[in-house]
Amino acid sequence: MKQIFSNCLLGIIAVSIFATSNAHSGEVAFRISNDTIGGGIEGDLGNSGLIAGFEHFYKDKSASINISNVNLHTKGQTAIANMPTTVMLGLEATRMKEGGFKGAAIAFGGNIRVNIPASPGLSTELRAHYAPDIVAYDDADRYTHVRAQLNYRVIQSADISAGYQYLNAGVKDSSNDRTFESGLFLGLRITF
Repeated sequence: MKQIFSNCLLGIIAVSIFATSNAHSGEVAFRISNDTIGGGIEGDLGNSGLIAGFEHFYKDKSASINISNVNLHTKGQTAIANMPTTVMLGLEATRMKEGGFKGAAIAFGGNIRVNIPASPGLSTELRAHYAPDIVAYDDADRYTHVRAQLNYRVIQSADISAGYQYLNAGVKDSSNDRTFESGLFLGLRITF
């Protein structure tokens, strides 16, 4: 556990130094449930419209689960039914480990966040990425990551959230899947 924490901390520090030195804005997010903890950091890469980030997920069970990813997305603004909407499209390079299972994937997908004008500070968010067999490696033959959440902006630089997360990988040469997580979480996002 100490090694995992150290690796996560070093990753977050490295990405935060990179993000703050090259970014105009960014965010740090934390998610927790009864037996999981996760979080990450993302930041704008100058005026390019690109967002780079790092995330780590840990689940405490008999064979602990560790999933880390580095992601790169392009970001833009639009509107859905006159509601301000932020859309990100891109990829995440993921490494996963549970006991003897080790896998990697390059997943394609994105994120959509819709602000609800009728309730200032309230927004919904969906993040989904998928990697088919052609871009899944080691013991994995596919990878799915879905997160849906409801956010409330408490102050200008902080949101609290509640949501659901699903992390799954197919196992090579088997009809079995590894569902790393399928459950609810509470979260905190700090923007800078």
